[in-house]
Amino acid sequence: MAFLTQKKFDFLSGGLARDTFGVVRFKGSEGLGKCYEFQIDLVSTEAEIDLDQALRDPATFTILRKEGDIPFHGILAEFEQLHQVDQYVFYRAILVPKLWWLSLTHHNQVFLDKTVPDIIQEVLKEGGLTSLDFDLRLQNSYPKWEYVCQYGESHLDFFSRWMEREGMYYYFEQGDGGEKVIITDTKLAHIEMPDAKTMYYSPPSGLDDAYREEVIKSVVCRQKMLPRNLRLKDYNYRTPSLELSGEAQVKTYGRGEVYIYGEHFRTSEEGNRLAKIRAEELLCQEKRFYGESVIPYLRPGFLFELQNHFRPGYNQTYLTVELEHEGGQTGFLLAGIRKGLSEAEEQPYYRNSFVSIPAEVQFRPERKTEKARFYGTMNARIDAAGSGKYAELDDHGRYKVKLPFDLSGRKDGKGSAYLRMAQPYAGTDHGMHFPLHKGTEVLLTFLDGDPDRPIIQAAVPNPEMPSQVTAADQTMSKITTAGGNKIHIEDEEGKQRILLHSPNKGSFVRVGAPNDPNTQEGGGTKKDENQDTAKWGWETGKKDEEHFGIHLATNGLLDIEAADKNEIILGESTETTVGVDWLNRMIAAFDTVFGMETVLKMGGSVEFTPLHHEFRAQKVTIGEQELEIKGDGLRIIGNVQSITGNRTKVDGDVTTVNGNDTTVKGYATTVSGTNTTVNGTALEVTGESTNVRGTVTDITGDGTVVWGANTNVSGNVTTVSGAYTRVTGSVTTVSGDDTTVSGTVTNVNSANTTITGTALLI
Repeated sequence: MAFLTQKKFDFLSGGLARDTFGVVRFKGSEGLGKCYEFQIDLVSTEAEIDLDQALRDPATFTILRKEGDIPFHGILAEFEQLHQVDQYVFYRAILVPKLWWLSLTHHNQVFLDKTVPDIIQEVLKEGGLTSLDFDLRLQNSYPKWEYVCQYGESHLDFFSRWMEREGMYYYFEQGDGGEKVIITDTKLAHIEMPDAKTMYYSPPSGLDDAYREEVIKSVVCRQKMLPRNLRLKDYNYRTPSLELSGEAQVKTYGRGEVYIYGEHFRTSEEGNRLAKIRAEELLCQEKRFYGESVIPYLRPGFLFELQNHFRPGYNQTYLTVELEHEGGQTGFLLAGIRKGLSEAEEQPYYRNSFVSIPAEVQFRPERKTEKARFYGTMNARIDAAGSGKYAELDDHGRYKVKLPFDLSGRKDGKGSAYLRMAQPYAGTDHGMHFPLHKGTEVLLTFLDGDPDRPIIQAAVPNPEMPSQVTAADQTMSKITTAGGNKIHIEDEEGKQRILLHSPNKGSFVRVGAPNDPNTQEGGGTKKDENQDTAKWGWETGKKDEEHFGIHLATNGLLDIEAADKNEIILGESTETTVGVDWLNRMIAAFDTVFGMETVLKMGGSVEFTPLHHEFRAQKVTIGEQELEIKGDGLRIIGNVQSITGNRTKVDGDVTTVNGNDTTVKGYATTVSGTNTTVNGTALEVTGESTNVRGTVTDITGDGTVVWGANTNVSGNVTTVSGAYTRVTGSVTTVSGDDTTVSGTVTNVNSANTTITGTALLI
């Protein structure tokens, strides 16, 4: 350029000619884990430079030297047009790396199931960098995070904050075509400077020669006291009984301890790893070397070896962590431009100041980037993969939530991790939980204001999901589930009630006043305008206007099970069963009636009783027919049939007792046999001891009487028959293998009469 006689520094803007600008002076700063920035004063003969175009184009500032130029590539963050001197116009440019673009993007977003390196790469690409613009040189492995939130932060702050937390940092490599961001977590990633390995210590003496021009002129070591230990502690609700902590030693001979709570780690192993990173962050600040030099190729992130220091222990390898540049070439400007300059400004110059640490010390960035905090509540909506008919929870009872600021467009539960919901009551095997369905609006709060630790605080109504209680029913308290189950409590004076309702078979229980939601108008009850009354399926009607107390109703089965039952009815009790009434008593049953009991059985009665005992003073039976079946015995009661006696037994393989008027009675009466038939129009067997027995015994006749104090009719085949047959006596015996007493009128009567024979016929 015509206004520069020679130059040591150069500046190029991509859209303009190479000789458009001349560098007047500059200042720059660099460091591990930070973007470099150069403020460059420029001069040009062009007064109509497009500032907007200059900001869009890449730019390069170069320190010129015979051994090899030192470029700094980047973009312009700012570009100013200053003033004019004669035909020369002055400008000021702020040069930064492309990574600085991340500071222009402020975002609110959620990252799900990603590692920190995954998140870093995604943010870098969203900020405008390509995969050629950065390189991850990591040694450690990193677990996936279930949920990470970027809230109200620039990409650069978010990127830097996570790098600082995890002990990662970055620096830049300058190539021919541009700069590259190098991201690392280990000292093994640092290499020697490509321009020179060794730097010489040479304080100012006035004896410098040409080959010693690029030297380190001063080195100051600054060391400070450190704590001995560092301790971390946290809480993970997934393992609530496990105490999470991490420990690391900072300095063996240090003093004190640093204790930090709430670093949001999930296991003790992760806690120990973070504690070690925090200890290394302190340790790398213990001993630092501050120097000044005229070596332009010093770069943060690269190693150099110091020689010729007067203290031999300082002659070692160092890692540069910070660097400040300064230079100018005002003296090379044409005389018309540089008029009024001081003697010092007449000479071109370059110098820098740097901070370095011993190469064997692991560098960790200081945690300077503030984490965004959110104190208060944020609205959100419950999300789920399904339709929302039923709530969708995980094994821990957590919900997926869609945040209002989420722009990802992820639907059906893919835009959130599972979040816990605060409950009014909880315990090991007890608690309270009303499930939330898809679309429900909720309020989120954040533990310690940390956006990475949200929790559902409450559900809130809106016009799409209105409140269960409004001005129309302000005296009510309600629980209504999505399936239509309800617990409603009315507190209006004089109409207090508790109502439990299930839509299945229209079942409900009401305690208190009969002011049910579906009561007909005029019933004196309160309408519930917000209820779908058709679901209740019952009406109390005017008949229940005074039905205060307890009311149970259902269209289906009413089933009550209890281990014990105690019932006392002081007044009247009426029970009506229209359908089938089943009563099952599995162990025992005791019924005590101190007054009179009346049982009406209109449709008949069937009773099965294996064992039956009755104790009664009097029994009156009124009915057309009574049928009782007990054990192995059969009792038949017809027109008039009576079997009575102190001891009466009727048994046998086939036993038949029938007749218009048949009486078998006595103190001890036995009718037995393989086949015994007693029948007749009027048949009577009486006596204090009457025995009718035999293999085949047949007593028949229109009027047959076997009667006596001791009467015995027996035999293999014995028949007593006739129109009117009577056998009487104190002791009367009719016996024989085949004995027949028959006739129109036959009377055998004596004090002691015996009729016997193998075959005897009378």
